[in-house]
Amino acid sequence: MRKFLFSGLSCLALLTELSAKEKLIVLAGGVSGAADLTVDENSDTFRASGGGLYLHNNGWERLDDAQRRKALGLFKDRPLAIELGFKPSGKAWGNVYRRAYLVYQMSPLFIAANAFAGNNLPTPEQWRDYMTELRKAGVPETTKILPTFEFANFSHNIPELSHNKVSDREDFQKILAVAGGIVIDSPSGYFFTREQNYRDWVVDALHWCRKNRLTRVVIASPHIFGKPFPEHTRKFVGYLKEHEALPDIWVCENYNGSKDPETYLNRVGSEDVPANVFGTARLLLTDFLKPNSGD
Repeated sequence: MRKFLFSGLSCLALLTELSAKEKLIVLAGGVSGAADLTVDENSDTFRASGGGLYLHNNGWERLDDAQRRKALGLFKDRPLAIELGFKPSGKAWGNVYRRAYLVYQMSPLFIAANAFAGNNLPTPEQWRDYMTELRKAGVPETTKILPTFEFANFSHNIPELSHNKVSDREDFQKILAVAGGIVIDSPSGYFFTREQNYRDWVVDALHWCRKNRLTRVVIASPHIFGKPFPEHTRKFVGYLKEHEALPDIWVCENYNGSKDPETYLNRVGSEDVPANVFGTARLLLTDFLKPNSGD
């Protein structure tokens, strides 16, 4: 059987290139419309501009082997990342990695894991165990395994949010130090519907990681807002820029698997449709992140 090596650049090489060129990395993917990742013309400009691939496990599981190889082939030599779930032992997700990713000989820039999903509060020890199991499953040492920090997204934490920033919490800091970075999952429109303490929490987390030279990833997703997704994302970029909190890496994705891609405006879709994931990702890479782009 023909072997495919979809390594792109190594994590170290990508970050070195990022530093040298001061160029942000933008990845795109999703669940609804995951098969759109396999269509060449859906992402021609995005890929030509250096855009990369983001594999949400719920979307990746919907693709057959031929579709997976087609998507990886289109994004060959482009940065790539994966989103998995989280269980403290890590064994179950290690098995998922072996079955669904290792066979394709990927070398992801990072793996994001939803460690705080459902208002879970992992310990540093649990995070270390999770990382250990993924390494045993074949995740390369060059791939960072980063927690998706959703602590601030849950209503139970709102009353005390201002006293539970990353800069306040030693347990948060230990997890991030072990992982080597953070993933902030803050849907673009949702970011502006929340209270100021929430936005302060996000900025604090990004500032703390920058101060400690850790990788910063921000996921921009449409949430429930539909057509305004690109405009919300533009404003999101402007806010983080104004507060000197821009990340190293941006991800554009949808994560609602119940949405029918035939009727869902925020499907992975085409870069020619602004509210599709590829459309907003292309704008993010070629417009919103340019130094002179309007805020």
